Amino acid sequence: KELKSGNVTTVMETIGRKLRDSLGRTVDLGLTGDLGVVHPSLGDSANKLEENVHYFGRTVETLLLRFGKNIVEEQLVLKRVANILINLYGMTAVLSRASRSIRIGLRNHDHEVLLANMFCVEAYFQNLFSLSQLDKNAPENLDEQIKKVSRQILEKRAYICAHPLDRAS
Repeated sequence: KELKSGNVTTVMETIGRKLRDSLGRTVDLGLTGDLGVVHPSLGDSANKLEENVHYFGRTVETLLLRFGKNIVEEQLVLKRVANILINLYGMTAVLSRASRSIRIGLRNHDHEVLLANMFCVEAYFQNLFSLSQLDKNAPENLDEQIKKVSRQILEKRAYICAHPLDRAS
């Protein structure tokens, strides 16, 4: 709201934050390290979670600036946001479970660490792709094509492509 009204301080803070992000600022939300809650053997996955959370927050801010209250009408955008959140929740859950398994010494915790790392890497890259799709000018964003196909199908109330074995007349 302040950004749209032209508050100079807010505008400068937003520009500065985006500039720092584009220059590759490291993200540290405190999951690892001396006071961290994630076991050190899961550090890479925890860093991936932190990075995803950071960029998710920035992306949501951008989406709210772009759509405002009308974001509730953007089904394709909300679907991607929901999928990212599901992955973030899953990453959090598997890191928590694996860290606890290590700390209390459950047998086969090394296998659980392997599964957690595998899940986090896959979710991380899925999230990066979904975050890139949320950029309206990205080549990964096919929203306009999806809307066009949907409108054509809705107009005809059927799948409009001819069967490939039909002869052209």
